[in-house]
Formats: sequence, C-alpha cells, structure tokens
Amino acid sequence: MIIYPSIEKLLYYAQAHLLLDDLDVIYARNLILDELKLTDYVQYEIDTDAIDEMQNPDAVLEPLVNYAVENGIITDDQRDYFSDKLMNIVIYKPSEVVDMFDDLHAKSPAKAFDWLYDYSIKSDYIKQTRIAKNKHWEAKGTKGKLEITINLSKPERNNKATAKMLDSKAKAYPDCMICKENEGFSNGSTHCRKTLRTIPMTLGGEEWFWQFSPYSYFNQHGIAVNSDHTPMKVDRSTLDKLLDFVDFMPNYFIGCNAALPIIGGSILTHDHFQGGLKQLPMHKAPALKKIKSEKFPYIDMCVVDWYNSVIRMSYTNKENLAECADTILKAWADYSDESVDIIAKTDAQHNSVTPIARKLPDGKYCLDIILRNNRTSKEYPEGIFHSHPEYFPIKSEAIGLIEAMGLFILPGRLDAQLAEIEKFLTKEVKYSAAKLDEKLLPLQPFIEKLVKESGTAKLSQVEAQLNIKDEINRICEGILDNTAVFKKDEKGVAAFDRFLASMDIK
Repeated sequence: MIIYPSIEKLLYYAQAHLLLDDLDVIYARNLILDELKLTDYVQYEIDTDAIDEMQNPDAVLEPLVNYAVENGIITDDQRDYFSDKLMNIVIYKPSEVVDMFDDLHAKSPAKAFDWLYDYSIKSDYIKQTRIAKNKHWEAKGTKGKLEITINLSKPERNNKATAKMLDSKAKAYPDCMICKENEGFSNGSTHCRKTLRTIPMTLGGEEWFWQFSPYSYFNQHGIAVNSDHTPMKVDRSTLDKLLDFVDFMPNYFIGCNAALPIIGGSILTHDHFQGGLKQLPMHKAPALKKIKSEKFPYIDMCVVDWYNSVIRMSYTNKENLAECADTILKAWADYSDESVDIIAKTDAQHNSVTPIARKLPDGKYCLDIILRNNRTSKEYPEGIFHSHPEYFPIKSEAIGLIEAMGLFILPGRLDAQLAEIEKFLTKEVKYSAAKLDEKLLPLQPFIEKLVKESGTAKLSQVEAQLNIKDEINRICEGILDNTAVFKKDEKGVAAFDRFLASMDIK
C-alpha cells in the first residue's frame, strides 16, 4: 500500500479546513511520518477538489488508520486514539483556538461559536458521521411535541454508579471526564481528548470554560465547566453564572442539572452546565396560568403548561431576576407536603431545582425553574419522581435537564432490540414468550402489548415501526409525568398552589 498520497490528502485537508499554515506543512508531515514509523517520503500530486468539499475528515483519515492497523502500529481498538493523534498534529493549538474565538467573539458571539463548532467537526472532535446514525423523531404529545433520539454514540449510564461517583475520591489524572486537564489528554483506546479545545470565560466572578460535547445531542450542544474540580451545586451563585453566560452567548440556552443523584446529571463531582443553540420543547410551552409575587411584582411569572412542575420568570434586570428565583430555590429546599409525597429532607437533602436561562427575543432575561425531588420509597426504590419501573426497559437513567425539557436520549441498545420486535409485528417471526431472546426479556411487557394490539394482522415494516414509536412516545410522556413533583390532577394542582402561596405568589 502506497501511503504517501494519503498523507498529502490529510495535509491539504488541514490547510483547506483547519487553518494549517503553509510554513507548518513540512513540520506536520514529518510528525505524521513518525507516527506511521516511516523514515522516507515521496511527494505525490493529489486531487484537491473533492477535499475542498469535505464536511469532516473521515475519508482522509481512514486510509492512514487502516495502514497503522495493518502494519501493527496500533491495535484495532485504538483507531479513534490514533486518528485523534494524527488530527492533533494538524489542528490549532489551544491558545490559537482561543485567539481566533476571542477575535470573532468581539465582533459577534454567534459567529465565534459557529466557528468553534464547525472547527470541532472538521477536526473530528465531534464525530459527525457517527452522530448522523442516531435515530431521531418528533412525537406529538399532549403538551407539545417531544423529541426522541436513540443515541448510538454514548453508553447507557447507571443511576447507582453515578451516585457512587459523588462519594468517591479522585484516583487518577484528570480528576474526571470534564476537567480542564482533559484538553489534549489520552490514555490509549478508552479515553482520548487530543482534539478537545476549550474556551475560557468568567461566570459569577469565577474561571470557567466552554467545550462542545463530542456526543452532540443537538445543534451546538456543549457544556460550561468550572475550572476547579468542585462538586455541583444549585444556589444563588448558580443563577448569577447562568445569566452571565447568556450575556456571553445570547443565542444559547444554558441550564444546570439538580445537584443530586437520580434527578441530576451524570457527573455530579464537577460543577458544570449544559446548553446550546436549540429551542427545546419546553421552551415552546405556553403559560398554564399567570402568577405574581408580592415581593417582586414587576417580574413576569407563570406556571408553565408542561409535564413536570415549572415556574417561568422574565425581567430586564438579571440581578433582580436572580434574587426572585433565589427565593424559590430557598423555599423549595425546605418545603414538604406529605399529601403529595414531597419531603424536603430526611437524612439527606431531597428537594432541588433545575434552573435554565436564556434571553428572549425582546431582550429580557428568562429563567425556567423545574422543581425536583429525589426521594425513594419501597414502592419506588429508584425514585418516586423518577421513571417508574415499568418504563425502565426504555429509559432508566436519571432524567436530567435535557429530558426534562422534552428531548429524550434513549440508549443505543434499543436500536437492535426494536429491530427484533418489528419482526413479531410483521409476523416474520412468531412471538413466543417461552422462546424470547434473553436480551429482549426486559422488554417483554412492551412487546406483548404491541403484539396484542396488532392482533392477527400482518403489519408492514412501516406500520410496525410506527406502532413501536407510538408506544415509545407514550412511555416518554409517562416518564415526564412521573418526574412532576406536583401532578396535573386536582390534588397536585392544589398542592402546587399551596407551595406558591407559601412564598406569597398567587
């Protein structure tokens, strides 16, 4: 295999898309030769037109990675690690990325983030080709359209493992998966962040940084991360930081997961937010009813017509808005109402909130406060206000801010499982509970419901897929209803009103 033309293609790709300077081409070529264990070189002419049109580097990287595997330079499970090593040779250093971003940000925050996102795709940090394989559809729910994805690029997480991480001591470098020290770090085939590039920012007077998510759940999905490895928290300072962020990037929403297991994010040991250039379903939800605070009568407030329990507020002054929201945080932290299973504290804190900030088209700051509680019981050992056991085969992970706002990230295992279930509905395979594959056993009630509803009819593949999606849509709505601390029935509405009244909000 003559590998030299492939090296030239990567170098030209980097010049065309990654701002590799002409003066650095020879240097970069020699570093690539070293990675490929080559000690000589013959320069070849290449066709540049196709490379100019490339949206990502897959086509120029694949031959080089294949060569490394075939020649024993790497093992097959080190493909990502090696491709990232090659890309790291030809992309901007962290300081250069920051300089470019800052220059653009001074003129337009939106253009700066657009450039960084595009650069992250072109540098293969965001693996666009894999993400494109994720399944995605919209579901017409009772309170607006939910968005549902089956994510094939990220492993499913366990709630108990997440909680255990909160109590564990750091035993490795970096301390966790989102620490600043991940920039350029790798430990072989399991974790590689060589092409990660971050942007420093100041939030609430503290040093933070922004990075895009390699899993990219939606357009320009990323995280703002505290530069110090410090546990997550939700307090007044959190509100100030969220509102500072939407000044830094007015086009994004930004939110903080509740800082407790079950109702929080997947990494509770390191303070961080999630956001991006996306209007999530909850953002589109209208007011269920207008409310007013006696202490802050000038702030627009409402209860949102949404599945879980949400208070929305907006105002022109972010300090006043944060002060108003802080009264809700403090009141909720100590609020109990056993008539609806809400107990704020036992031997641990149970009440928390998920705050989400954005700027409205009229320039006002907006905060959505989702009320959360992570208490468990004998009936619901995984969480009273969590996905209930009958829904676990579809979604058992913590319902963080993205799902709570109506974008469901379902585990990749479902892709293969649902393909098998299709066969029962099309009658390609006769359903038999006794012969059900072990991997499908957790989904048995789900399967039997679908089989019963289809009856003796032999569905087409399209009809089978629609029936399966409809059932998943129903389940996702059910999960959101589970997470509501105040249910939508008469009892729950009255309880929500009592909580509001406790803060002189009516």
